[in-house]
Amino acid sequence: MTLAWIVALTLFAAALLGGIRTLHIAGRRRWVLIGLQIATAWLLYFCLLPPTTQQEFVAGELVVLTPGATPQQLAALPSTVTRVALPDAPESGGSERVPDLGTALRRHADARRLRIVGGGLPTRDRDAARGLVASFDAAPLPRGLVELDTPAWVRAGHVWRLAGRVEQVAEGRAELRDPAGAVVAATALDEHGRFALDTPAKAAGAALFTLKIIDREGASVEQVALPLIARAGEPLKLLLLAGAPDADLKYLRRWAIDAGVELDSRLSLSEGIALTEGAATIDAQTLRAADVAIVDERAWAALSAAQKQMLTTAVRDGLGLLLRVSGPLPAPVAEDWAALGFHTQASAATAAISLDRTLALGEAGLAFARRPLDAEAADAAALLHSDDGTSLALWRSEGNGRVGLWWLADSYRLALGGSSAQFGTLWSDALTTLARARGLAAPVLPREARIDQRAILCGIDAAAVIETEQGERIGLSVETGSVETGSADRHCAGYWPAESGWHTLISGDQRWPFLVRAADEAAALLRAEEVMATRALVGASNERSASGVRSVALPRWPFFLGWLATVAALWWLERRGRVETAAT
Repeated sequence: MTLAWIVALTLFAAALLGGIRTLHIAGRRRWVLIGLQIATAWLLYFCLLPPTTQQEFVAGELVVLTPGATPQQLAALPSTVTRVALPDAPESGGSERVPDLGTALRRHADARRLRIVGGGLPTRDRDAARGLVASFDAAPLPRGLVELDTPAWVRAGHVWRLAGRVEQVAEGRAELRDPAGAVVAATALDEHGRFALDTPAKAAGAALFTLKIIDREGASVEQVALPLIARAGEPLKLLLLAGAPDADLKYLRRWAIDAGVELDSRLSLSEGIALTEGAATIDAQTLRAADVAIVDERAWAALSAAQKQMLTTAVRDGLGLLLRVSGPLPAPVAEDWAALGFHTQASAATAAISLDRTLALGEAGLAFARRPLDAEAADAAALLHSDDGTSLALWRSEGNGRVGLWWLADSYRLALGGSSAQFGTLWSDALTTLARARGLAAPVLPREARIDQRAILCGIDAAAVIETEQGERIGLSVETGSVETGSADRHCAGYWPAESGWHTLISGDQRWPFLVRAADEAAALLRAEEVMATRALVGASNERSASGVRSVALPRWPFFLGWLATVAALWWLERRGRVETAAT
């Protein structure tokens, strides 16, 4: 005989005995008491041995509760699943508290797939989760800055762009403040909470800007520190050949001189007469010394076959070449440029184009023109495009160098319209993209380093060290390659910062600063990064777990409350009966 039968027979006998003893009571109360006794026995049975229900389950699945999990997410979890809670995850009945995911997987060795619930996995747990994450139920992002896009570094004097997105701040605005606290750029958030700010990097060095998010009432929602690394860089050596002067060349030469570019130029004025600056000759020595050359169609047509061959050879050896269209292309020039990868044909004149968004001009309203030309290159990338996506310049690789084709007609309007910084940035970016590779390769530094979280540094010297703001030097254990970079020939190291503020990587004779945030700084941004990183792991599970249904006991507490209520009613009725009997 099973336990259930023993309990059932015992309770049946007790209810039967109680009913027999109650039969002597007159009136309807007798039947009420008998009914309550039967109900009491029935409820007590289900309190001791609750009934079961059929629920679906997945064999080998482990539910991982992460910080930020909402009460609604916890309530939606079936009681059949095995669940663990990481540190700072909310309390949930039936969940096992674990210090990290690695510990949870060791305790539950049969787990073949993970279901992540909440705000995502922290950095320390992602390696343990690789290949196991089957699904991710992400909690809503908190209020504040959740996306941030800034350059790793900029050239001093260039305009740099900051873009991002803010969650749960309607009709707010974003302000960028310089290290002195002055507002250098501000904009309203769009309907999706996105924004973009632009400001020039005035001097070389490390500076700490502040991004302030403000709501519609003017109250501060969040302030986030933004590190800016501006580098001076080595001056470019530019060779400029033009068949005639024009407005673009005038402002380009002026910018190059002001920016410290080493300029060699030759602008033809008439037959046999030219305006020259430096050694603007086409010979092997000049081309080896130059970083980038700009040649228009008339200057190209004036080159001899030997000079064209010399220039092409120099490009394949690493020289950057920008082919500038300043007028109609003669057929021989078009053929030569097709040999360099750009197939061109004349097109109808086009309407004025806008560069307001492309060059971050705001609502400047400047109108630009492009040469009536269509260009194609099978392996080319965009060097410049208008706000509507129309290409204005392309570039492609040629051997060890790069070749570009430029047919924007009037970039000088930027300088005339009061946007000299954008004019300089436009040409500097174009020339830097094409220029010969020189100098030392920069190391890969962490973009969002935080206290007590692993930061990865790659491309560093084997004897590299970290220097803190207090001057303390911390050695690194440098290894070849890393999981994150997938490169086997780069020296990488992990670093766990213990304090916030500026840190400096000293690699060889170079110093590279980077910022370490406090653990609780920019909390919404950290949560969004964890959500994005966890989503990248979803679908990586290589295991197929069996699913089915199984019997699960219902909770006992409703039956216990019912039993308690019936017992209380029996006690009250019996006590009342004794009182009435004593009164009579």
